[in-house]
Amino acid sequence: MSVFSNLMTSRGAKKNYSSSVSSGLTPLQNATVFGARTSRPAWSIPPEHAMENTFLDHLQVELEGLSGEEAESRLRVKGPNTLRSQKPPSWFILLLKVIPNPFNILLIFLAIINAAIPPPDWTGFTVLMVMVAVSVIVRFWQEYRSGLAVFRLQMSIKTAVRVRRREAETYMPTSELVPGDIVLLSPGDVVPADCMVLEASFLRISQSQWTGESAPVSKLASSAGDKTDGPLFDLSNICFMGTGVVSGNATVVILRTGSDALIAAMSKALQKSRGLNAFQRGIQNVTWMLIGFMGVMVPIVLVVSAKTTGNWEQAALFSISVAVGIVPEMLPAIVNANLARGAYLLSKKKAIVRRLDSVQNLGAMTVLCSDKTGTLTKDEITMREALDWSGNVEIEVLKLAVIEATIQGNGGNNMDTAIRNFRLSNGEEVQTTKYEKATAIPFDFERRRSACIVRGVAGGAMLICKGAFEEVYSRCSKIQTEKGESAMAGHHRTILKQQVKSLNGQGYRVLLVATKQLIKAQVDDEDGFEDFETEMTIHGLLTFVDPPKPDAAESISQLKSLGVDVKVLTGDNLAVALNVCRALGLVQRHDTIDGDGPEAMTGAELANLVDEEDFDTAVKSCKVFAKVSPDQKESIVASLKKQGHAVGMLGDGMNDCLALRKADVGISVDSAAGAAKDCADFILTEKGLAIIVESVTIGRVTHANSIKYIKMVLSSNFGNVFSILAASAWLPFTPMTNLQILAQNLLYDISQIAIPWDRVDPEFLESPKTWQPWDLLRFVIVLGPTSSVIDVCTFLLGWFYYGIRTTEDPYAVSQFQTHWFLQGLLTQTLIVHLLRTAKIPFVQSRSSIHLGLSTMAIMVIGFVLPWIPAFHSALSFVNPKGTYIGFLFAELVAYCIEVQLVKMVYIKLFKVWL
Repeated sequence: MSVFSNLMTSRGAKKNYSSSVSSGLTPLQNATVFGARTSRPAWSIPPEHAMENTFLDHLQVELEGLSGEEAESRLRVKGPNTLRSQKPPSWFILLLKVIPNPFNILLIFLAIINAAIPPPDWTGFTVLMVMVAVSVIVRFWQEYRSGLAVFRLQMSIKTAVRVRRREAETYMPTSELVPGDIVLLSPGDVVPADCMVLEASFLRISQSQWTGESAPVSKLASSAGDKTDGPLFDLSNICFMGTGVVSGNATVVILRTGSDALIAAMSKALQKSRGLNAFQRGIQNVTWMLIGFMGVMVPIVLVVSAKTTGNWEQAALFSISVAVGIVPEMLPAIVNANLARGAYLLSKKKAIVRRLDSVQNLGAMTVLCSDKTGTLTKDEITMREALDWSGNVEIEVLKLAVIEATIQGNGGNNMDTAIRNFRLSNGEEVQTTKYEKATAIPFDFERRRSACIVRGVAGGAMLICKGAFEEVYSRCSKIQTEKGESAMAGHHRTILKQQVKSLNGQGYRVLLVATKQLIKAQVDDEDGFEDFETEMTIHGLLTFVDPPKPDAAESISQLKSLGVDVKVLTGDNLAVALNVCRALGLVQRHDTIDGDGPEAMTGAELANLVDEEDFDTAVKSCKVFAKVSPDQKESIVASLKKQGHAVGMLGDGMNDCLALRKADVGISVDSAAGAAKDCADFILTEKGLAIIVESVTIGRVTHANSIKYIKMVLSSNFGNVFSILAASAWLPFTPMTNLQILAQNLLYDISQIAIPWDRVDPEFLESPKTWQPWDLLRFVIVLGPTSSVIDVCTFLLGWFYYGIRTTEDPYAVSQFQTHWFLQGLLTQTLIVHLLRTAKIPFVQSRSSIHLGLSTMAIMVIGFVLPWIPAFHSALSFVNPKGTYIGFLFAELVAYCIEVQLVKMVYIKLFKVWL
C-alpha cells in the first residue's frame, strides 16, 4: 500500500491562511523553524505520524495539493519564492554606499572650509565638489552596471517544477510556489524551496553547494525520530532550497519559501559589514598620511606667513590654500577611473567585477585559496583502468562492468557513465558478449552497490554486482584467478586489500566487480534480490579519477611565477585531493615542507589545533586542506590575512560564503549558489585558473598606474608646499595666489587622466604589489624637496636677476608669481615621464600615446595661459619676461637630470621605485 494511503481522507475544517498569518506565526512556520528548539519541529516527526491527519492539518496541507485560490492567497502573504540575490540592485542604496570614500570625505571637508571661512572661496568649493561628484559617478556606474549583469545572469535561467494543485498537475515557475505546495521532483530538478519528503524512490540529492561533498546523499520519507542535535544536512527527510536532484523521484511538501528558506537565512547572516580589504586599508593609510601632512604643514605655513606678512587673516586663507594644495583634487576620480578601466579589461576576459576595489586587490594577491572540483579538475569522473585481484590489467573485468553499467542506463550514476564512455588504448569501444537483460538493481547509498541479472545465449543467468569495496567484498567467498574460480584464501585477501589501500592512497576511487551464477528458478523469483548478492565471486577492480584540467598545471605554474601561492580548500577526502595536487605539482610526495609543518591536513586535524600559534603555523605551511567546514575555511583565510597576506578565495558553494567575505578578493562563478555570488567581488563566466592568471596581471597593471599617480601627485604637491614654506619665510609676498595654486593643481591632475591607459614595465608585474604607506611617505619626502630645488632657483632669479623684493610694485609681484606658475606646472608635468618608470625614460621605457599626448597638451596650455589677456584678471597673470623663457628651458633640462640622478640613488638604496 502506498504511503499516501495514510494521508488524511477528509479535509476537515480549514482556517484561512491569510488571517492566520496576519494574527501571528502560522502553523506552518511554527512547525518548521530550522534549527530552533521547538517542542516538535517538522523533521523530527516520524513518517507514520507525518502522514496522519493531525500533522497535515497543522500544516494546512492536502495530498491533492492546494487550490488555485488558496495558492494565490498564500502568494500574496508570503511573496514570490525568490532570494534577495535574484532581485535587481537598488541604485539608491548603492549610491549611498559609494559616497563615503575616505578621499571623498577629505575633499568634502576641505570644500566646506573653503565655503565657510569668509570671504567664501566658491571657486575652490565648486572644483572640489565637482571632483567628488566625478569620483562617485565613476564608481557608482561601474558597480551598478556589474550588479545588473549578475542579476541578468541569474534571471537568464528560468526554472519550473511539476506541482500538484487540486485542479490539475502542472509545471509552474519556482517563483510562484508557496508553503504547502505538493511538488514532484525528478532527476535534474533544482529543489525550489525547503521541503519535507513525503514519498521517495531512490532519491539522491547533491548538497555540494552546502557541504562541499561531491557525493549525492540519499533522502527518504523518514526521519531520525526526535533527533534534532545533528547537522541539518544529515536529516534524511528534508531537502533544502538550491540543492539538486541527481537521481530518483520524490513527492515533497514545501515548508519554507523565498526569504524564509535556510539559504536566505545564510544570505541574511552574510549581510553584516565586511572588514577592510587590502585596497581599503591602503586608501585609509594614504588618507591618514594626507591628514598628517596637513596637520604638520598648515600650522607651520600659517605662523611663518603671518610673521612675514604681518597679516594673520591673509595668512589663514593662504594656509587653507596650502591644505587644498596638498590634497590632489582628482585623486579619487582618477583612482576610480583606473579601477573602472581594469574592470573593463577584466570583462573582456570573461569576468564581471562587482566591486571596483577587487581589481586592485587582484594585483596585491599573494595567496589564492581555491576549491578543487571544477577548478583544478574537470568535475568529470573518468575511469582509469580495470584490474584483476593482483593488480594486472584485465579486460574481462572491464566487459562485466560495461554490461552492468549499460543495463543501469540513464538511471545509473556518474561511475556508470564513466564506464560506458571508457575506450581501449586503440580508441575502440569494449566489445561484450551477447546477453539479455533480466532485471536491474539500482545503486543505493545505503547498500553502496548496484547489480543486474542477465541471461546469456545458452540460457544461463548471471548476477553482476559492482560497488564500494567493503560492501561487495563482505558478500564474496570466491575469487577469479588465472587458474579459474577458486575459494578465497588468505593470501588472496591480503594482496587484494593491499591493492585497494595503495590505489586509495594514490587518490583513486575503487569499485569491486563480482558475479554469481544463477539458476532459472532463482531469476524468476522476484522476491529476495538481497539474497542473490551472497557467495559471489570477485573478478577485479575498477579505478576512477576526476582528471585535472589540461591548463591547470600551467596556470598554477604561472601563478607561482607571479608570486601567488595556491592553497586548496576542499570538502573531498584527503587522498583524492592529494592525488590531484601532486599531479599538478602543488605538493610533493613527502609529508613536510622544510620540517615546518605538513603539506596536507584534514578538517579534523585542524580542529585539534587549539593553540592559535599552532593553527597559524599549520596554515602557513599547509597546501591542501581536505574535509574542511565553512567555519574552518573562514579561519584559514583570516589566519593568512593576519600573517600579512592579501588573500583571494575562489569558491562557488554556500560552504564558501564565509571565506569569500573574509578574503581580500572573493571570486565566484556564474553557476555558483546565489549567496556565493552575493559574497564575491567578481564573478567568472567560466570556471578555471587561467582567467585568474590574466586577471592578476590586469590587477597589477591597475595598481601600478594607481600608485604612479599617487606617488607623482603627492610628491609634487608636497614639493610645492615645501617651496611655499621656504618662500613664506623669505619673501614679503605669497609666491603664488590661491587661485593660481588651484589652477596649477587642476591642470596637472587633468594631464594625469590618461594614466589608466599607460604602459607598465614588465618587471613591475612579476610580484604582488600592495599599498605600502611607509614606502609612499619615503618617496614623497625624498622627491618632494627634490622639486623644491628648481623652485628655489626660480625664487633666486626673481629676487636677484629681476629684482622683485618688495610688494611696492604689484605688477612685478604678479610677474614673479606667473614665472613660478609656469615653472611649477611645466616641471611637474614633464617629470611624469621620469617618475612613471624605474628605467631611463624615452629610451628604455616609453609611456602610452594617451599619456604622452595629455601631458604635452597640458604643457602647451599651461605655457600659453599667462599670455592670454582674458586670464590676466581672473588668475592675476601678467606677461612673463621674454628672457625668462630661456631660463625656463634650462630649468626643465636641469630638473630632468636632477630627478634621474636622485632616482638612481633611491633605487640603489631602497631596491624599489614604484
